[in-house]
Amino acid sequence: MLYDAAKVMFSAGAVVFDKAGKQVLTVIDRRKDKPEVYFPKGQIEAGETAEEAARREVEEETGTVCRIWPKMMGMEVRESPAIGKTKVIYWYAASLVGTGTQRLEDQAIFTASWVSVDEAAERLSFEEDKRLLDICRAYYASVSSPGP
Repeated sequence: MLYDAAKVMFSAGAVVFDKAGKQVLTVIDRRKDKPEVYFPKGQIEAGETAEEAARREVEEETGTVCRIWPKMMGMEVRESPAIGKTKVIYWYAASLVGTGTQRLEDQAIFTASWVSVDEAAERLSFEEDKRLLDICRAYYASVSSPGP
């Protein structure tokens, strides 16, 4: 399928695991009547790689610094009627490095929440995110040291 490039937005995000691999970082988005729970993600800026965008978005939305793993976990294509564009999201897994600075304008919108992997599977608002979590969890289990 061919998409008009002017009507496509490229984004990147990450599933961030804590140092023990027992918890993942989720975002609680309070902009709607019913809060949504998902993984941090956002638009790729000019001159930025998808990996750089994923790392930046995690820090801006949650105040968490992470290390992106060397393998992309998935690519999602979804229609976003509200903005009239097709959104392409590059998904990565990552490891917690430390604490950074949450962007001020994001503090009023997003709450970062570390939850167990099993709890995340129950809380996530979107089925695609649940499938992504399964992919990342399987990859994490298959390697002794997933990070670079």
